[in-house]
Amino acid sequence: MPAHAGESCFADWSVAAPVVKKEGLATVEQLSQLAKSSGSGEIVRTTLCQDKGDFTYRIVVKDGKGQLKTLNVDARKPFAR
Repeated sequence: MPAHAGESCFADWSVAAPVVKKEGLATVEQLSQLAKSSGSGEIVRTTLCQDKGDFTYRIVVKDGKGQLKTLNVDARKPFAR
């Protein structure tokens, strides 16, 4: 999925990790637990993206049937209802 205009993404976690800490975003560990508990599935890949000060995680999850799907979740409150 291409990045939107003005959006920048960090696939390299040596770059993304300090941003997560500085901005107080959900960690990948928290994200993984929330994905499982929400029934979304098991995370296969996580990319942190920023667009005009808003942070999102673009994640690929494998559901219970083994199907892969891409989700975009708020990096501050992932899977919030």
